[in-house]
Amino acid sequence: MRSRVGVVVSLILATQLAGCGGGSGDGSAPPVSNTPPPSSNNDPPQPPPQQPPPAPQPAKLSLKLKGAVTDAPIPNAVVTATVGTQTFTTTADQDGVYSLDIEVEESRVGDFVTLSGKGVGAQSYVEFRSIAGSFQTLAAAAGSDKTLSSEENHSTQITNVSTAEAVLLQEANGGQPITSDSALADLGGVLDGQQVLDLAATIKLLVDHAQDYPMPTGETSILELATKTEARQKLIDEVAAKDPAVFSQMQTAIAADPSLSRPLVAADVQDFTSAMLSGEPGFSFNYTNRAANYAFNADGTGSVSTGTSDASMKWKIEGSNIRVTFDEPVETVSFDTEDCAGDVRQVEAHYETKELTLAFLSKRTVATTEFSHVTYADCPSLAARDVSPTSARTILTEDDAQLIELAELRDSTHSIYVYNSPTHTVMADIADLDANGTGTTRLLNQTFTWKLDDSGRVVEATFDNGTTAEYRVLREIDAVTSDLFFELRTATGSVYTDIGASVYADPDYAVDFSAQSVPARYYQFGKGDETGTDDRLKGFALRFDTGGAGSQEVDYVDVNGNVALDDQTTAPNLAFHWTLENGEVVVRRTWDPVAQQDACVPGTANCEVYDERRIVPIAADDNRIYWLEKRRSAMGAINQNTPATHLVRFYDREPLTGALSMGSSSSGALAPPARTRSLPPGTLSR
Repeated sequence: MRSRVGVVVSLILATQLAGCGGGSGDGSAPPVSNTPPPSSNNDPPQPPPQQPPPAPQPAKLSLKLKGAVTDAPIPNAVVTATVGTQTFTTTADQDGVYSLDIEVEESRVGDFVTLSGKGVGAQSYVEFRSIAGSFQTLAAAAGSDKTLSSEENHSTQITNVSTAEAVLLQEANGGQPITSDSALADLGGVLDGQQVLDLAATIKLLVDHAQDYPMPTGETSILELATKTEARQKLIDEVAAKDPAVFSQMQTAIAADPSLSRPLVAADVQDFTSAMLSGEPGFSFNYTNRAANYAFNADGTGSVSTGTSDASMKWKIEGSNIRVTFDEPVETVSFDTEDCAGDVRQVEAHYETKELTLAFLSKRTVATTEFSHVTYADCPSLAARDVSPTSARTILTEDDAQLIELAELRDSTHSIYVYNSPTHTVMADIADLDANGTGTTRLLNQTFTWKLDDSGRVVEATFDNGTTAEYRVLREIDAVTSDLFFELRTATGSVYTDIGASVYADPDYAVDFSAQSVPARYYQFGKGDETGTDDRLKGFALRFDTGGAGSQEVDYVDVNGNVALDDQTTAPNLAFHWTLENGEVVVRRTWDPVAQQDACVPGTANCEVYDERRIVPIAADDNRIYWLEKRRSAMGAINQNTPATHLVRFYDREPLTGALSMGSSSSGALAPPARTRSLPPGTLSR
């Protein structure tokens, strides 16, 4: 609002101006006009409002991917790269070969790349996938030409193998897609290489032999079918059972196919450790030589160490494979289930392996084809033969081991694996780890010192016999059991590497063996026959009767298709006697050579013990019992010089009558999933 002073001043000035006159020359005042003077047409134009400069476009990075959609080649496949939220698509040629350009904003180089290939026409059901990695990782592998070929990174090959790995990795990731390099690395350590090979062989039959192996009714996509866990396993079981020889041939063909294996040059050949992994509890207890450590020297020599041998070898590259030739044949004893003159049973098979080939199907899966000569020590009707099975293993890294709590190790008891110098063998034992860093084993009475290394993942031990050991926990199996990786270096320089079950003697899961609690049936590795696929079979059992008698029991399917049972009534040599001795159960099978009779009473005249199991209890989770079996067997009577085996076992207990629990229950015991096929030798005796 204007002030009164301002108004008065304005009026005075106006009066003075009017009295002074001005410019008319005649002294008269000029006429007053309220009209403003016209503006000039020559005034300069006003500039437009200033606009802000356009925002700079984000920098983009490009990459060309080159590979193939192949099993046998999938002609004209539609190839799609999913990069974060973007997709890029092209069409492969008649040989399944493709070239695809992708790009991301510079700020999105961490976006994850997944590749897919889909067949057309009659092969529209063929849908493959490959989990490649982050854009940044792929670009680094491509180098300055910004073109990534399968020689530089094999993930650009979209195959039956890459599909099998993609499905199993996503399943291990809780069903969620893999979206980072770190997640991919972490999950690789739990990937079962054998499952990858089994699924890849099944896919290969569906694609390459579609007439004989059609898609299941109602299924229109291999990828979608493979993501259904139960349907997938059912399909693998059916395909493998239809013609086991053909299934095995597909596995070997995959290992030999250069389009499915990473190409190799000498610089690629580095030391590595591979492992047979499985989610089946019985697997961890029932196999030796589950791990193999390969050491390659630049001059073409090296060594392969397992749980039973440390063998020198020579090696050379053959295309995409490494061929290993042993200086001396490596012998492995395996108790295989075979038809011996009409009797299907475990037989003692001796494998002599002269050479093998290694094919790297991915960064974490290696396929091994072993060329062996096998003979059968206790079945004359089985002729010696040459075999060349292919199996797959997971390549381990140091980061695959779990972190270990030092406080949980102090004053604890576990089953571990040690080197027994007198027999030159690796054996299971039960170790007491004292809080002061010393320890003792209960069966072999070995003393040692121990410590947890700086990584918190490795227990290092030094034994009184000069052996040094490293122990790593790969995974937890159930409430008291873990998969234990170990490497033993003996005083003479030999190295033994393997994986076995380690049972923790948790005080909350203590075993109470007594004359009242022992009588029952004990099914090895739980109910179910781990050597077969008939769900009606309960498998191998030890039956302890009241009073100290008992029998081994083995059920089977007879010629009429019915389930039958062998025990002491049908096979007298299955009978045994048992006693309780200092908290251990001792099982003895006997023979009287004079009376030519089984099951004589131990300690009586002419009674020889030819098979003895000394059962040392470790833990019990409800009716699942964990123990260590010290076993000695001989063709005649055993004696103090008869070599023993030490085997960690679990049995599921079934009372003869009523119900009686042996230990605490956590409801955490794992049910055996589908059985793993095409395994190399290494099965232990029942």
